[in-house]
Amino acid sequence: MKLCNLICGVLLLFSVTASRASDIDRQYHLLAHRGGVTESGIHPENSLAALDAAIERGYSGVEIDVRQSKDGKLFLYHNRTFERDYDSKARAEDLTWAEIQRLRPLREDGKVPVSMEEYCNYCKGKLSELMIDIKVDKPSLAFYQEVERILTETGFLESSYFIGHGEYFLGKAKITMLIREKDEFFKKYGDKTKDYYFLFAGIDEINSRLIQWCEKEGIQIMACVNRPYREPLTPENIENAGKDLEWLKSWGVKYFQIDSDYDRPFRAGK
Repeated sequence: MKLCNLICGVLLLFSVTASRASDIDRQYHLLAHRGGVTESGIHPENSLAALDAAIERGYSGVEIDVRQSKDGKLFLYHNRTFERDYDSKARAEDLTWAEIQRLRPLREDGKVPVSMEEYCNYCKGKLSELMIDIKVDKPSLAFYQEVERILTETGFLESSYFIGHGEYFLGKAKITMLIREKDEFFKKYGDKTKDYYFLFAGIDEINSRLIQWCEKEGIQIMACVNRPYREPLTPENIENAGKDLEWLKSWGVKYFQIDSDYDRPFRAGK
């Protein structure tokens, strides 16, 4: 009887795990905003805990915010100063990596920022895509080379998307193209535009004419769904975003950089 119960328990655990792992409809590529599942503050941004939750939910990738310490260490953190999450008002670029590792988190489950290299190594075999938001004002050549080294060694370079300061990676990875830039870039690069750039736009900015243009020119669309950072998160806000998402899905849009609050239209049993 004990053996039977043990087997049943294992099968149940496997069933729950498998269900969670396939929670997101796999025909869609969802890249979790700010490093993973952080809805309602459940996990700190750009943390391994948030990343684990995104992996478990079935996201194909994450968007991460990359900064650089005073002594050149690349790490993940969104804000310019640490005062929102730590007992310090210092800027990232003013502290050494050793000093950053000694920061004291303000929340009980908080941890010190994770290095880009540790995070990307943790992603290997678990995610297929990364979106890199470079938060350094004037990146040096050494900065770009270190980003490239990390992405190359972890196997993510060719499946990376860059937001801001990404021109170094032209032809190596995809770079953000905003709606206002599309005609300029297409005139400059012609057919190569589709190899260099992806169109990054809010779900409320994309219309059928734009989608048809992208289809014609082979331009990949990445729809952005991070309204909590622009508007209050309300039931009406979520409902309106859901309508936009269903409309985009009906037009065949497959790639979304998204806050986990809005991923319900892509989840099993929604």
